[in-house]
Amino acid sequence: MTVHEFVRARQGSWHELQAFLEEGRRLALARVPLDKFRQGIVLYRQAVGDLAYARMCFADHPVVGQLEQLAGQAHSLLYQAGRTRSRNWTDFWLRGWPALVRGSAGPILFAMATFWAAAAVGFLFTTANPTLEDLFVSPPMRQAIRSGKLWTQSLTRVAPTAGTHIAANNIQVSLLAWGLGLTFGIGTVWLLVVNGLMIGGIAAACLRAGLLRPLAEFIVGHGSLELPAIWIASGAGLLMSKALLFPGRYSRRVELGLLGRRSVQIIIGIVPLLLVAACIEAFISPSELPGIAKAAVGLTMATGLLAYIISGSRDEGSGAREDIYSTYQREEKD
Repeated sequence: MTVHEFVRARQGSWHELQAFLEEGRRLALARVPLDKFRQGIVLYRQAVGDLAYARMCFADHPVVGQLEQLAGQAHSLLYQAGRTRSRNWTDFWLRGWPALVRGSAGPILFAMATFWAAAAVGFLFTTANPTLEDLFVSPPMRQAIRSGKLWTQSLTRVAPTAGTHIAANNIQVSLLAWGLGLTFGIGTVWLLVVNGLMIGGIAAACLRAGLLRPLAEFIVGHGSLELPAIWIASGAGLLMSKALLFPGRYSRRVELGLLGRRSVQIIIGIVPLLLVAACIEAFISPSELPGIAKAAVGLTMATGLLAYIISGSRDEGSGAREDIYSTYQREEKD
């Protein structure tokens, strides 16, 4: 048997083992159905046998190293699940959370689009009809705007206390947006629309008073983290609504358990974002720093967050799968 015949005969089994590994990483091994777990054990043992055969017959061929990688990944998943907690958390922050956010891009982008659409409607309607300001601008805010200044300037005098209050409030709003996903997504969308309308209405009121630029300078620093965190939390809530509305191949209970676990992990990841945003809102946003400096802070935060989410390392399994099969296709062409 030549190496190409060996690969053609066994690559189906390797594909199945790779799919099992990906499912085990995605769901956690304890949540993999028992029949699939047993099948995975069999596939792993077959891969170990294939590795032994390849070492004996094709010792100098790349298939040996690639099978070693595949078998090693399977062994790590099946027999080394008790890794230290610190390693698990490191993996979560370096690879797990960014991958979860990328995998939930659909509902997160929908949440962002809903928010901005509502903000545009609130801005346009309030600009055309100033009486609508009463729906979005509180009396203290209205009094400050009429005096020609923002209501946020007092934050600099109570920055430490304000930071704690802001962080607690933002976390509460994010948790509410997430939890309302259990209302089939209606509550989450409603919260996004209300907050979007409010932002749009306040912006229209500030524009009329000549304070739109100071408002933008105040928001740009902390908003670069705070708003994405709320959109991500809302997207996590919409994941649960997806399980309720479109359960797919499993029952609603099972789908809700699987997607609910993913959404909880996403929510854990936004807490640091909200804490950093609260510090910026309390100490930098209301400060006397030039607007360009605040914009630079916001741009830095937004760029860093986006890079963190999209530049996470690829799934090790998918990389191994591409390598192990593309090698033989190139060799056969040669």
